[in-house]
Amino acid sequence: MFDSLLNGLALGFGVSVPFGPVNILVLAYALRSFKNSLAVGFGAFSVDMLYLFLLQFGLLSFLNNDIFKYILAIFGFCFLSYMAFLMVRKKSEALDVQNQEFKESLLKSYIKGCFLNGSNPFVIGFWLSTAGMIVGDIHPYVMTLGLIVSIIAWVFALSFFVARYKHFFNAKVVKIVNIVSALIIEYFAISLLYRTFIG
Repeated sequence: MFDSLLNGLALGFGVSVPFGPVNILVLAYALRSFKNSLAVGFGAFSVDMLYLFLLQFGLLSFLNNDIFKYILAIFGFCFLSYMAFLMVRKKSEALDVQNQEFKESLLKSYIKGCFLNGSNPFVIGFWLSTAGMIVGDIHPYVMTLGLIVSIIAWVFALSFFVARYKHFFNAKVVKIVNIVSALIIEYFAISLLYRTFIG
């Protein structure tokens, strides 16, 4: 049972730690609002849990077809590119994280996290590829618990530490962070199309 828990923890950190679009957005939001960055992270986490739930009952296989993947990839490219555009267009005075209140609602941040994870067909691919590992484990629910704990722990830790030390970031630094984040997100957007249609 303990081995199953450790395997779940390892898999969860393997899913959540690599810096993809979700982590980039969580980081960017944490500079503005700890609560909103958590909302983004939990939005993405909700989609992961939805896929995991569907997998447990064998309901995700119908999503594993080319037409659905192509539609999702195009939607994902548009959404990621839009997110990158929003990051770049912010004016310097709007990036002063010390003196300005973040006005986006938690629900809107949560929905962004959902869309960010839900519009990536490779998230579905990941859960399809790990389904056998989870279902085939001696204690699948213990492994699932470990998975959930590690994802939540990572989202909270990333949001907390960036928000805790955001006083080191002035408007100029945040502008640079936004531009770099936008470039990384756009890279993932283009990579999504390439891997779906060409790779």
